[in-house]
Amino acid sequence: MHRNVVACAVIWLLPISAVAQTSVTGSAVRPQWTDDQAQVRLRYGVAVRNGTESDSGPGLSYSGVSPNDLALTGWLWFLLGDHLGLTAGVQREAFSLLDNGTTVTSGALMRAQVGPTGRGRLGPVRLEAAASYSFQQLPVFGTVSVPAFSTVQRHGVLLAARGLVDLGPVTLEGRFEVPLAIANVGRAVNSQGVGAGGGVRVQLFRTGFLKWGLLAEAQWHSDGLTTTDTASPLSATQSVVRAGLALDLQWKDPQLEVDVSARTVSLGAGEDRAVELVLEKEKPKVGGLSIKVVSFDGAAPVAASVELNGKITATSAEGALMLEGLSPGPLSVKVTAPGFTPGEEAASVVAGTVSELTVTLVPQKKRVPATLRGQVRSARGGKPVVAQLEIKELKQTIAADEDGSFSVQIPGGKYTVRITAARFVTQTKTVTVRDGDQAIFNVDLAPK
Repeated sequence: MHRNVVACAVIWLLPISAVAQTSVTGSAVRPQWTDDQAQVRLRYGVAVRNGTESDSGPGLSYSGVSPNDLALTGWLWFLLGDHLGLTAGVQREAFSLLDNGTTVTSGALMRAQVGPTGRGRLGPVRLEAAASYSFQQLPVFGTVSVPAFSTVQRHGVLLAARGLVDLGPVTLEGRFEVPLAIANVGRAVNSQGVGAGGGVRVQLFRTGFLKWGLLAEAQWHSDGLTTTDTASPLSATQSVVRAGLALDLQWKDPQLEVDVSARTVSLGAGEDRAVELVLEKEKPKVGGLSIKVVSFDGAAPVAASVELNGKITATSAEGALMLEGLSPGPLSVKVTAPGFTPGEEAASVVAGTVSELTVTLVPQKKRVPATLRGQVRSARGGKPVVAQLEIKELKQTIAADEDGSFSVQIPGGKYTVRITAARFVTQTKTVTVRDGDQAIFNVDLAPK
């Protein structure tokens, strides 16, 4: 028992020395690893129990598996740069004493603790120590002839140490604890105990400040009760192995996750030394785009208008344009200029850099319009008719003069012409002309 207390005390002092070391250098250098500010763990599992009790009778022994083993534990770090804080936990253990499958007696056992805790870090290894008020119920059964479940309540100080090794998304954990009894309620007894455990935590995902993890763990506890009361002697021991899965939530402020260049500084007693850190400037999260507009003929620069994300900006006379503060990703750039066919190019903006884009515009061909001329006449006698000619594709209407003559210039193409006149039947005809044509288009209308 004394060896266990000494071992736990040594382990408990290691994080205190790590905290003291960090407090010397912490004002100048923050560690590369950043720790959580709060942690909550909810575990469910089973317990495998073995125990004995000796009293004035022949004694009894028991063993078996108990389901519904629940535990809730929390840590909160808020003092001295998140190196000191509080820890609290509660655990419920279901218990049943059976005889050939028949329940003799049953109940539930509770464990709880709350108290200050400290921590320090040595590279990827975190060491924690706690000295908490501890409350624990231990089972006793009265006389062996008529066993009845009851408990002895142990109040004391729980010395506990926890070590964690961070391996990326996986964290290895080990624990050791020794309860030091101060008072026992229920029987005038002495009690002692020791516990150890460990587990593997796997990070599942992160939502904002919360890191969600799943922990598979196992624990071992050994407890004993003794009394020298000759009227009611008692000697009881139990060994419990627990195994289960836990949902583990960690609260971590993302603003603390800053990588700095690591330096080691040795300080003597009472010595002050300035430490200079060289930080790499974070790359901007926006980029730029340099646009150059040229002509297909000889690659001469062209003054143009550039449309990007619905905003139109004019280039310089040399066809140059610089756009900054653009979000990274693909962009569609539309360019127009008088006398040129509009162009469209795809560009890609990269954060922290200026991308270059050259847009080549093709000059538009000069078109010579066709001339469509003719005369509207009466189909009966050939007299001129004053009429209206509607070109549907151009949404254009022209009028024939008193001689029935008309002339209009139109682009080359195929058109539908509707001819109307008072007291004449309306006609619709199709005409096809090419650029530069001199087309004759005579129309004879039938009287109504």
